[in-house]
Amino acid sequence: MRRSLVVVLCALCPLAIAACGSTKKASSSGSSTLRLAFQADMSVTDPDVFYDVEGNSVTLSTYEGLVRYAPDSTKIVGQLAKSWTVSPDRRTYTFALQDGVKFHDGTPMTSKSVKASIERRQAVKGGSSYMVADIDRITTPDDATVALHLDHPVGALLDYLASTWGPKVIGPAALVDHAGSDHSQKWLAEREDGTGPYRLTAFHRGTQYTMKAFAGYWAAKPFFKQVLISIVPNISSQQLQLRNGDLDVILHSYPPSDLPAAKGDSNLQVVEKPAFNRTILYVNTHRKPFSDARARAAMAAVIDVGKITQAVYGTTATPAAGPYPAGMLAGQPAPTTGGGTSAKGSGSLKLAYGPDAGGLLRSVAENIQIALQKLGYKVTLQGVQLPDTFEYAKSPATAPDLVLLTPVPDAAHPDTWAQPFWSSTGGINVLATKAPAIDRLRDEAAGAPAATAAGLYRTMGAQINAANTFISIADVKDTFVARRDLAGLQHSPAYEWLLTPAALSRR
Repeated sequence: MRRSLVVVLCALCPLAIAACGSTKKASSSGSSTLRLAFQADMSVTDPDVFYDVEGNSVTLSTYEGLVRYAPDSTKIVGQLAKSWTVSPDRRTYTFALQDGVKFHDGTPMTSKSVKASIERRQAVKGGSSYMVADIDRITTPDDATVALHLDHPVGALLDYLASTWGPKVIGPAALVDHAGSDHSQKWLAEREDGTGPYRLTAFHRGTQYTMKAFAGYWAAKPFFKQVLISIVPNISSQQLQLRNGDLDVILHSYPPSDLPAAKGDSNLQVVEKPAFNRTILYVNTHRKPFSDARARAAMAAVIDVGKITQAVYGTTATPAAGPYPAGMLAGQPAPTTGGGTSAKGSGSLKLAYGPDAGGLLRSVAENIQIALQKLGYKVTLQGVQLPDTFEYAKSPATAPDLVLLTPVPDAAHPDTWAQPFWSSTGGINVLATKAPAIDRLRDEAAGAPAATAAGLYRTMGAQINAANTFISIADVKDTFVARRDLAGLQHSPAYEWLLTPAALSRR
């Protein structure tokens, strides 16, 4: 269920770049071209298959869904739907569609387009298809109205529809003319036919993508007529391009140690946004020592999340204040880490940490290593790639004792955290922790009214805290470093590294 994330570690010293200072060259304030950079290629442009993080800015610029999150908020607002109603039994959602919407090939969007797109996602069965799995049937009373009929109430449905990986509406020409035997997957792998403010006009893997403003866009036209996205794996190279004016913004992985210099540069601006990115320590309960709840409690007691967060992330993260990302669930129970203990451990542990561009996870791992060695363990660190971590669930008895990752949820609803991370079959439960009580509570919460569900999610969080099977370390902010003349940096807390090109302009 987790998005695949490919990051290339820095090969050059960022301090050398910081020492160079800014050059006088800068992007022209009248330029109609926005220049961005990705560290790696997105896998595909097909919105029903794409499940990465790098590339969201392309997907959400070219495609749109029925609803979305309001800028810098988790409030759900209309997008291709101008309004909607929910039946008293919470099993039918009826959407009134916007007028005058066209696909990039010029075809008008109708309710049948929405129906075909959602049914296509169900048929493709990609990683995000679970978001529409409970839609039993779709009806189209007229061209401007579409109704989704559910098998049973799904409390997170609107959040699924608002998700960056949620269902998008695809043009009928793409789905019919190029259907083939794979539901147009081959054709849509490097092309698009959406309704968004930009068209994808070039997709050159490893080098650059080009988007151009869609003249027939139904809503406000974007300021930038063209968006160039280069593939620049090295963050030091991105820093140099930004200072030279060849890049407008760095979307992620700016080294925290270099931020003071960026903040002091009159040509740059640093924007820190709260996000649901969270650093988590997964604990292997399938063998000793952590099959014993007392050993897990002793371990949690020596991990000082406040100290680690400050040492590693500085101002770019805050210590985890509960089992859910900050802002996802009000009134969540406080964590149990950092209280200290007189207990002792013994033996060897393996702590695996996933990839990240700035080496920050390695630093977190080193801090945890020191804490556990004081407890009496001999801890070996091992850097692993993300695909490796998803193999652990197949054989958790031979997996590392601890795994450190910084994942994100699929949406802003607490179910999109509880289900994939904590349930026994969750797609991001990488050490296959069994939690029958969590499973029962989650099944009950998934279809419950909002107030009842919130209480159940809090109960789940309290049980996770008590079990010490998932140790939350830090809520990592999205930190953007941009040219000073760039305005309109909108963000969504539910997703990392995401800016909205259509909202940007020059001062």
